[in-house]
Amino acid sequence: MSDSTGDNVVYWPRVKEILDGIMERWKERWGREPLPGIHRYYWNTRQELVDSVLSGVRALEPGLPGRETQLVRSLAQSVLTFGRMPLRGPFLPREEIEEIIAWIDAGMPEGPTEGGTEKD
Repeated sequence: MSDSTGDNVVYWPRVKEILDGIMERWKERWGREPLPGIHRYYWNTRQELVDSVLSGVRALEPGLPGRETQLVRSLAQSVLTFGRMPLRGPFLPREEIEEIIAWIDAGMPEGPTEGGTEKD
């Protein structure tokens, strides 16, 4: 499923699908629900993800390029003494990380509306 237009704009439903998918694969691999950790990452809504914190740092900082956000850094590599997320994998493929980066760099659009304009 893709929630982007022909010009490759990624919308919130696709980002949620990516994050939900990796957590489902994690639960399948490890046979359990994730335990609460040092972070508070939630993404039932776009705003929850925007407000999320990892290791005392906001997941998404307004104006910060996607590649430099704590969310992307934690999904793509180890950050400080913390391993790549989700802990011990499986990890997101580079292509899905690039979709999240594109979404952040486009201003984290919620999605298109019926009238053809974006809903933020």
